[in-house]
Amino acid sequence: MERLKIIGLLAVALIFAGCGNESVRHVDPVPAAPTGLNSITGDESVYLYWYAVGENDIEHYAIYRSETNPNQGLDRIETISASLTDYVDNDVINGATYYYRVSAIDESGQESDLSDYAMDTPRPEGSGVIIYDYRDAANYNRTGFDLYAHQRLPYDSSYCDIYLDYDISEQAFFIWVRFDDYYIQDFGYASSFDDVGYSPESGWSALHKAEAIEGHVYFLKLRHFSEWHYAKIWVEHLDPNTRTMTFSWAYQTDPGNRELKISPTTLKHVTANLVAN
Repeated sequence: MERLKIIGLLAVALIFAGCGNESVRHVDPVPAAPTGLNSITGDESVYLYWYAVGENDIEHYAIYRSETNPNQGLDRIETISASLTDYVDNDVINGATYYYRVSAIDESGQESDLSDYAMDTPRPEGSGVIIYDYRDAANYNRTGFDLYAHQRLPYDSSYCDIYLDYDISEQAFFIWVRFDDYYIQDFGYASSFDDVGYSPESGWSALHKAEAIEGHVYFLKLRHFSEWHYAKIWVEHLDPNTRTMTFSWAYQTDPGNRELKISPTTLKHVTANLVAN
C-alpha cells in the first residue's frame, strides 16, 4: 500500500513538472524595440530607416508620428511588413517638424516598446536650374534666382537671393548674394548634392560672394521676412561660352532650421551601407 502511495505521488509530481515545463516552453517574450532609427529630409517627404529586430517571429513594424514632440500626440500612421526596414512619409508639409518612433510586432500580436525618436523638417528643392552672367542683357530676366519663390528673375530684383558674375579677365565665375545681410560659404567639393546636409553656423564670407567651382556645395544664410533662413546650392556645370551656371538647390522654409539634406538616389542603398558597416 505504501508503495502505491509513493508511485502515485511521483506520478502527480511528474504531471505538475510536465505542466510547468510546458508552460515555460510556450512563453512568448515581447519583442525588442527597433534601434538605429534615422531620417533623411526630402521635398514634401521624410525618409525613415532603422535596423531590423533580430528575432525570427517579427511580423510587422509600426510607424508612429507626432507633430508636437516625441512623447505626446503619437499616432500610428502605417504598419509595414517585417521584411522592410525603411518607410517614406509623403503626407507631410514643407517647413513643419515631425517626430517619429517605430515599434516591432510579433506573430502573436505582441508589440515592443517604441524606438528612440527621429525628427525631421521637410523642405523644397530643385535641380537643373540655369542662370546667366548678370551682364547678359539678352537673358536679363534669368540672371538671378529667388530661393523662396523657386524662380529665376533679374539680378537686381528686390526678390533676388543670388546672381551670377563671370569675370572675363580672371576667366572665373562668382556667386553673389544680393544684399549685405545675406551670406554665402563655399563648403567645398561634394560628389553629389546629397553629401552635405546641414548648414554650418559660422564661416560666412565677408565679401558676400564666392568663386563658383563645379562640384562645390555653397551654403546660404538669408534674411527673409525678418527671420534667418538657410539654403544650399550645388554647382552642376559652368559654361564659359554661354556664361551660365547650372545648379541644384534646397531651401529650408522653417526659420532658423539648418537641416537641408535630401534623399539619396535609393534609400535601399543607404540602408545597405549602414548594415554593411
